[in-house]
Amino acid sequence: MTKSEWDKVKKALESLWGVVELKIDGYQISLSLVRVSTYKLAIAIYVNGVFKGEWLMKECDERQRFLPKKERSLLTAKDKASWKKLPKKTQKELEEKYNRKYECYASHWTSFGALKKHLIANNTSIELISIK
Repeated sequence: MTKSEWDKVKKALESLWGVVELKIDGYQISLSLVRVSTYKLAIAIYVNGVFKGEWLMKECDERQRFLPKKERSLLTAKDKASWKKLPKKTQKELEEKYNRKYECYASHWTSFGALKKHLIANNTSIELISIK
């Protein structure tokens, strides 16, 4: 895709009613702006017209190509603050737990730039089909 096509896609996804269809490595992809919470919008991605929850849980081609990976800490900010108040000896014993993280996948993108970068990096052929 050209820069002007990416600009058109970005402009279309600024509206709640815009739907963009792409052909990516043989997959039919639909992108639309959806409401994910009371005051928050995000870009939903549908592969061949559907989104399957199983893509979030098990390793598959769709998850790698199209879904955003998030890395989270096992400890909350409150837990980290209380950890810093512990004696240094106890902190050393618990240090391994302090830095542990886990990965999860989301069903939507909160940034168009991140979506574009991920699609370009993980796919070879991207074509604009239509903007509705």
